[in-house]
Amino acid sequence: MTYVIYATVRTPEVPERPVLDSRRIWLESLDGTQQIDFPTDRRTRRLRLLRGMQGAGVPPIDLTTGVVPGTAGGFVEDVTTAARPMLLPFAVRTRDQAQQWEAVQALRDLTDPTKGMTRDGNFRLVCSSASGVRQLTLAYRSGLEGHDLANPRYDELVLDVVAMDPFARDREERSLEFFLGTGAPFLDGPAGAGGLWGSIGLAPSTVIGEGMAVAMDSTIPFYPTISITGPADSVLITADSGLRIDVPAGVPAGSTLVIVTDPRGKSTRLDGALAAGRVARGSLYRPFVPGTNVIDVTAPGATSATRLALSWRGGYRSLW
Repeated sequence: MTYVIYATVRTPEVPERPVLDSRRIWLESLDGTQQIDFPTDRRTRRLRLLRGMQGAGVPPIDLTTGVVPGTAGGFVEDVTTAARPMLLPFAVRTRDQAQQWEAVQALRDLTDPTKGMTRDGNFRLVCSSASGVRQLTLAYRSGLEGHDLANPRYDELVLDVVAMDPFARDREERSLEFFLGTGAPFLDGPAGAGGLWGSIGLAPSTVIGEGMAVAMDSTIPFYPTISITGPADSVLITADSGLRIDVPAGVPAGSTLVIVTDPRGKSTRLDGALAAGRVARGSLYRPFVPGTNVIDVTAPGATSATRLALSWRGGYRSLW
């Protein structure tokens, strides 16, 4: 008797290798001299982030609502982005207790709220990801008070921190400079990125920039820092975003007036000295909008040495 056996040859499935987190996350001091890496790879010794980090997505929102008597439902009166609370859980895995104490002490030193505190905080959380390199400035609240696990080689800690500026910012500051050039007609200078103007040569006159369309990278409205280098008898800067900066006394030749428009740290300095009186009352410190802003600048008495510079850090709701 003959038997026929039918069989199918199947290639065994190769299990997929787990995809490691591609982000690099670290803490650093504001001056960049101290840095602590938090590897996400669980095989890495010393410090690593644990699952459960909270607050890195988007900041909390305060929604103010109202009602119309006798009418169903309600309406939104205002939307405010609040300060961003965060929880950073991580493990300390070391060969011995001396290494453990060394790692924890480095965290204590970096996050010490009694040293170097600013209005935003005193250290940064930085993330390098496919979205770019972004950072949050943080202030420590709790998490390093200490406890005894009786394990000299492993510990778990949770940093409770807050970002008073709730938006993640670009790592690098962006800047554009506008200046008087070779006497070429308006908008006859070199084109900037995307066909918009980033560095423009203009004819010497009272008009440094009129109807200049300037591309500014950010996903949220932002307040620029404005630097004006003289000479100029007076300066008036307006934008379609509502910004209006009036400097009726102008800027002397060779001097630089720096105007920080962010209301959380608004200031005006002439060659480093406080000069708030140089900006006229009635000036409006309005943020620029993401994308293209149209700016007008007039400066009677301007020469080829007169400069206007805009600087800012793009903002994002998420750290990645």
